[in-house]
Amino acid sequence: MALYKASEWESPSGIWYCNDTSNLAGNSGHWVHQARIWQLSPAAFIQFLIDNYKPDKISYSLDKNVLIFGFKSQIKLRKYKNDLNRQAKKINYQI
Repeated sequence: MALYKASEWESPSGIWYCNDTSNLAGNSGHWVHQARIWQLSPAAFIQFLIDNYKPDKISYSLDKNVLIFGFKSQIKLRKYKNDLNRQAKKINYQI
C-alpha cells in the first residue's frame, strides 16, 4: 500500500486531468478514491467538484461506473490536484 498521490497530464485536446497513476492495474485511478479522500458519497463528491472546482468537462457512465472530469486551465487543475493530495495526506489515504 502507498499514500494516494495524484499526478497531472494534458490530453491531445488540451484538457487537463489528474489521478493517481501509480498502479492502474491495481485500480489506483478509480474515481471513487477521490470521493473517499474528500470523505463524501459519490453523488456528494460530484456536486462538491462542480460547486467548488468547476471542471470544464465532466461526464459519468452509470453502466461502467466511470467519472471523467477535466479542466481547460492547468492552473485550475493544479489547484484541485494540490488540494486533493493535501487532503489525502491529511487523512493518510492508502491505496
